[in-house]
Order: sequence, then C-alpha cells, then structure tokens
Amino acid sequence: MNTTLQSRDPPPALSRRFLLIFLPLSALLITIGVSHYYAEMRLARVSLESNEIQNVALAQKGITSEMRAVISDLTFLAKLNELWDLLDNPNDDTARQNLSQEFLYFSEKKGIYGQIRFLSADGMEIIRINYNEGQPHIVEQSELQNKSDRYYFKEAMAQDIGGVYMSPFDLNVEDGQIENPFRPVIRFATPLFNSRGEKKGVLMFNFRGERLLQSFHLAAPNIDDHLNLINTHGYWLSGPRPEDEWGYFMGRQRSFAKAFPTAWQRIVNENSGSFITEEGLFTFSTTYPMVSVMEFYANAGIGSISSIFDGYQDTSPHFWKIVSHVPTSILNATSQNFFRQNLLLYSLAGLFLLAGSFIVAQAGIRKQLEEAQRSFERRYRDTLENMQLSAVTLNAEGLITFCNDCLLKLTGWRREEVIGKNWFDTFVTPQDRQQAHIAFAEITTGNASPHTIESRITTKSGETLLFSWASTLSFSRLGKISTLTSIGQDITQQHERQERLRKLSQAVEQSRNSVMITDIHGHIEYINPRFTELTGYSAEEVTGKTPRLFKSGETSDTDYAQLWKTIIQGNEWRGVFHNRKKNGEFYWEDTLISPIRNEQSEITHFLAIKEDITEHVRLKQEVEERNQELAKTQTLTAMGRMATMIAHDLRNPLSSIKMTLQIWGKRAEGDWGEEAAEMKQISLDQVRYMETILADLLTFARPDALSPEWLDVKKLLTSAINTTQKELQENGAKITEDYPPQLPTLHGDATKLRQVFSNLIANALDATDDVNHVPQIRIHALMEVNDATPTIRIDICDNGGGIDPGLNGKLFEPFFTTRAKGTGLGLPIVKRILDQHHGQISLHANKRGGTCASVTLPIGPIES
Repeated sequence: MNTTLQSRDPPPALSRRFLLIFLPLSALLITIGVSHYYAEMRLARVSLESNEIQNVALAQKGITSEMRAVISDLTFLAKLNELWDLLDNPNDDTARQNLSQEFLYFSEKKGIYGQIRFLSADGMEIIRINYNEGQPHIVEQSELQNKSDRYYFKEAMAQDIGGVYMSPFDLNVEDGQIENPFRPVIRFATPLFNSRGEKKGVLMFNFRGERLLQSFHLAAPNIDDHLNLINTHGYWLSGPRPEDEWGYFMGRQRSFAKAFPTAWQRIVNENSGSFITEEGLFTFSTTYPMVSVMEFYANAGIGSISSIFDGYQDTSPHFWKIVSHVPTSILNATSQNFFRQNLLLYSLAGLFLLAGSFIVAQAGIRKQLEEAQRSFERRYRDTLENMQLSAVTLNAEGLITFCNDCLLKLTGWRREEVIGKNWFDTFVTPQDRQQAHIAFAEITTGNASPHTIESRITTKSGETLLFSWASTLSFSRLGKISTLTSIGQDITQQHERQERLRKLSQAVEQSRNSVMITDIHGHIEYINPRFTELTGYSAEEVTGKTPRLFKSGETSDTDYAQLWKTIIQGNEWRGVFHNRKKNGEFYWEDTLISPIRNEQSEITHFLAIKEDITEHVRLKQEVEERNQELAKTQTLTAMGRMATMIAHDLRNPLSSIKMTLQIWGKRAEGDWGEEAAEMKQISLDQVRYMETILADLLTFARPDALSPEWLDVKKLLTSAINTTQKELQENGAKITEDYPPQLPTLHGDATKLRQVFSNLIANALDATDDVNHVPQIRIHALMEVNDATPTIRIDICDNGGGIDPGLNGKLFEPFFTTRAKGTGLGLPIVKRILDQHHGQISLHANKRGGTCASVTLPIGPIES
C-alpha cells in the first residue's frame, strides 16, 4: 500500500505537511488538556466523595450511638431492684414510691425522655414521669391512664423476655392533635417479668426525637446544609428545608423519592455508595436502627437483649437512609474554576504549536521530496521479492514488468523468459484468457476497483494451478494508472481438499445408514438426515447431548463400560443396540464406532455408523417362532397318529370287556359274592377310566370344527357342574356360584365349552384331594371391557394345596402331569378349545389358598 501511495500522489504541499505536524501535536495538546481536566475533576470528585462519605458515616454513627444509649438505659432501668420489688409486690406503695423517685431522678439527669412509664399487664399506668421541658415530675395517681388499647402497648406486651419494642419515628400527638411546634418521638419498651417469670407489665420510654436529630446533625457539621435523613418510604425525617420534613405524617405529596426518583431507585436498592446524576452528587448510607443495636450487643458480649421489634408489621427490618446531596451547580463550579485557571496556559501552548509546526513543515518538505523517489523503488521491490507469496506486476498493456522468485519457482519459468512477455498469453489458460482480458481492462480503465479473485494459470510444463489473487494499482504523478500489482497464493491443494470434503460430506448426508459424530466425552456434534429420519430427533434436539438419550434400558452398564474402554484405547467397537425413538418406539441397530484422530494421532472425536436392522431382527424372530411352531406341530401330529392308533386298537377290547361285565352285572345280586361284586365294580370303573383316557387322546389328536351358537353363560356353567356332579358328591365338595345379573350371552360351541369348564372343575376337585378340610370350589363370572373389547371372565377357584409357580409354563404342554393318574391332556385340550374361541386361560394363586383358573372369552361372534 505504501508503494501505491508513493507512486500515485504528487509531492505533498506545504499545507499538507503542516497539517501532518500540527494536527497530531494539537491532538496531543488536547489530550494532555483533557487528561489534565479529567484528572483535576476526578481528584476534586474523589476528594468531595471521600469527604461526603466520611461525614455520612459520622452522621450514621451519631444515630446509632443514640439508639444504643436508649436501649442501654431501658435495659438498665428494667434491672432496678426497686422495680423487681414492685413486680413481686404490686400493692406495695413504698416500693412504688421508691421506684417513682428513681425514675424521676433518671429523667432529670438524662433529659432526653419526654415520658418514662411503668404500665401493668392490663395496660394501666402504675408510674409515669413527665419531663415537662426540663421540670420533670411524677404524675398523680388520679391522672394515670389506661393504655391497653394503644398499638405500642400491645406490641410491647407481645415481646418475650429480653425483647425490645421500638415504635415508628413520628410526631407526638396529644388529644388527637399533632403538637405544634413538632415534637418527634420514638417509643421504646420492654416487657417486665417478676421473679417467678410471670409477665407483669411494660417499661416504656418516650424518646425525644429532636435529641436524635440534633446528634445526627452535630455528628456531621461540615455537610449539615445538604444532609438528609430519609425513612423507608422516601420521606424526609430531616433535611435542609424544614417544610419538607415529616411530609408522610402530614399527608404531603412531596417526598425525597418523588423529588429525586432516579437517585432514589439506586439508593433504596443499595446499602451505601456514591454516584452522580443530572441532579448532582448523592452519597448515602443505610442504617437499620434496631439491627445495629442488636449487632452492637452481640459483638460486645452483652446478652440482655434477645430480640428487637421495630413496630412494623412486615418481617423485613426497616431502615433510614442518610443522604448527602451536592447539587449540580456546586459540581459545575469546580469545572469553571479549572477553565479560569488554565485557559491562558493552553492558549499560549496552542499558538506555540501553530508557529512551530509551520517552521518544521517548511524545512522538512524539501528533504522528503528528495528521499521519496529513491526509497520508493527500493522498498517496493524488496517487499515483493522477500514475501513468501507469489507476486507479479503488469503495465497497462498487460506486459510483465516484475515477478518474484516464489512465482517463478512454482511455475518453472526463469525470470528472463517472462519479463516483457504478455501475462495472458504466457500464464493464463486458453479457456480463461478472454474473460481475464476483460477483467483487466475494466480495472486499468478505472471502471472497476481491484478485488480478490480466483483464477487458473499454467506452468511451463503445462500443469494447471489455481491461484487466489489480491491486486493493487499504482499511479503516475499525473494521476494515471501505471501498473497493476497482484499478490497470489497457490490454493490448488486446498481447493482439492475442499472438493473431496464436499463429496465426502454429500456422501454422508445422503447415506442410508445413520451417522453420528461425538466429542471425546460423548456429546453429539453432528447427525446426518438419515439419523433424524430413523429416530425422529432433529439436529437441534440432540446437539450437545449424549447418546444415553436413546437408551431403552436393555443394554447393561457393563456393556457400555466395555464399549468406552474399547474406543478410548483407539480400537473399533461393533455391536447391536436396542434403542428408543423420540416417539417411544424401539428399534434395533447394528453399530460400528471408531475413533477420529488429528494430525498428532490424538483422539478428538468418535464416529458412529448405524444400520437399522429392526426389520431383519423381526424377520429372524418370526422365522424362529415359525420353526418352533412347525416342530411342535410335527411332534403333535406324530403323537396324534399314535394316539389314534392306540385308541382304535384298545377301544374294541375295552368295549367287549365292558359289555361282558355289564351282562354279568344283570345277574341277581345273590348270585354274586360280596367280594366278586366289588371286583366287578372296580373293573367297570377302570374300564370307564380307560375310555375317558381314550376319548381325551382322540379329542386331542383330532380336534373338531366349532359349531357356535349363542349361549347363556349361567346355563353353560350349570351344565358343566352337572356333568361332574357325581364326583363332587363322592368327594363331599361344596360349590359356590357367583353370577352378576344381566350377564350377556356368549357365542361359542356349547359342547366344547362344557368340556372346558367340566375339565377345570374336575381339576379343581382333584387339587383338593390332599387337604384335610371340606373341598370348596368357587365359580365367579363377570364382564370386562379391555381396549374397548368386551369379554366375559370366568374364575374357577379351589382351596387345595396350590401349584408350584415354577410349573406354570409346562401345565399346558401335552402329556405333562404331576399326578400318578391321568394323561396330562386335560389342560392342553382346554387351551386348544379356548384358542379356537379366541379366548385365553391363566392359572394363578388364590388369595384364600389354592389355585384359580381364569378363562376369558370374547362376547362377539366367532367363525365356525
């Protein structure tokens, strides 16, 4: 840029040289003057603020000292022996007179209490001392009053032992009228207790507020003319203008808070400080009268005060603000004094600079003209030659007048081969040559300004390089464009890397696998669109969070720990996750996680490539389930054929045996001996038992199609009970039935459902064989509505010994039984029939002991 300015601009004029000297020196003089001014103002302000802060602190100390003295006096009188005597003996006139004299003497010596009173627990004044303008006297008994209805008496009596009550700072009122002249007053009181710990009354001071205000002003006489004491609500308790004081008590609108609203907002929200506004300098401090007293007693180790109540109903301690206000007019006087004292000095200095700058400019202009031309070429060439970037200078015709070693090294040319040659014919690729000529012409004619461009150039060997150029113009002394100098950088590799990165990014964005990149702590930094499509989470929702957002809870902490151990060590981890989508759905994904390293081989990120294998897992599970069903079906089919063969081969012999026994049974009883009759009956029973087994085998082996009809549930269950009535009677079992009224009808096969419930009742009866009490079977039916589908549930419960919970999964398997008798086909047959009816069955423990079989059947019609 310096070379451009040197070559373009004509020799500087005297006025310009003069301004180059005068303006900086003037700026320096102004800076010194301004710094001097602000230093003086800052010093004056610091001095003023320091003085104001010290005086405000003294004023605060004056208030606090007075308050401590009053509390000290109150606690001192509360400990007088004469007072204790009167508290223990309320009717002792001698004790009352002695205490009255003590109070009178105390009032006369102190001179700061308008009244000292001892009131009984019912509010009656026992003793009252009136100060009476320096003539204290004991009020006669007949003039004593009852104060039980006064707020200050009630608040004082509410204090615990050692507590102190302080009323708000207000004006004294006599006979309902504010005394004139004003008499500010604060009432201090403490409850009194006799030797037995009984609360007997209150000791109360009427503290003369003018004494407090007098101490307040005497403590800071230097700022008395602008010192203010403001209460919690922003009204003056004391101020420079007497007419502003006690405005809140007189119902006036004017207050400090309204007069200075901006300042008051800051004062009321801060404890202390000093600041300047358009209204002047405000220095303030906050005093909490009762808090200050409590802190004093606590720090001094005095334990006579347990609490202090300041007379306000809210719980926060109330405060007074001590404010010093220095008006803007006084602050401005300091600034005016500075200008009066220093204006002449700085005016003379300015005249000296004016004359000196002119002389120096006139002498230096000649030397600059001589040096400028010599240094221009030298600095210009050195700068371009020594830089680590390529540089080339073209004249207005596009001929090369200069090129540095960096450009020659990159392109393979020698300097003598290119100097004086046309840049566009030598370096610019043929396809870009015309466009480059147009751009060059627009710049050299002034129609366009130089700007950063990217263009391709060819090397001596024919290789094409991509350069980024920044150009600047040089002007002759006549103001015409003489040369164009361009500084460029080879960005070929950078452009190739960016192009590869763009292709890789596009491949990741378009990948059908979800891709996620996290930092080394697992915080997500990138997800591709497929990830959002799969999980439902957008990039904004997951960025900065960890993958535990997708946890379903099925992967153990041990597996996660092993995962982290593997990738932290720089190894790849592959595994399968069962994760949760944003909408709560679960999905399976095959995941490959690998570390990403920087140039120093440090792990900086982790890359996770995830493939959704939910459908694959579902199909795999479906194939496994179908294979299991096929194996089971093949087994049952083989068992069915065997059962059919056995039933066919045994049924005819059994029928012959049964017929023979029945024919013999028709013979007269007398023809049979007792033992032979018993053997005959046993044989018949065993034949019937074997027929039942064969019937179960055939039923299981060759299930029949349904013949559904609408059934009355109660009649169906009664029919099933009747089927097993003989066995129930033989075992002495008691059946309890519980059917709700208006139970809906059921669509099903009556014969098969009767077999279901007969089998379940028979099983319940068998379960009570080993109990020592009366077998009981309870049958209960009810209607349920689950997922808007009405069903009928029938519970058949027994009071037997129950079943082993570990056998629940096997009870419905064919031929499984826990008893010596039976085929183990009863419950499988029941389940098969219920499956045909789209029903369900479950076995669970009965709350009263035993087992319950719960059958659930849909009410709607089923296919036959």
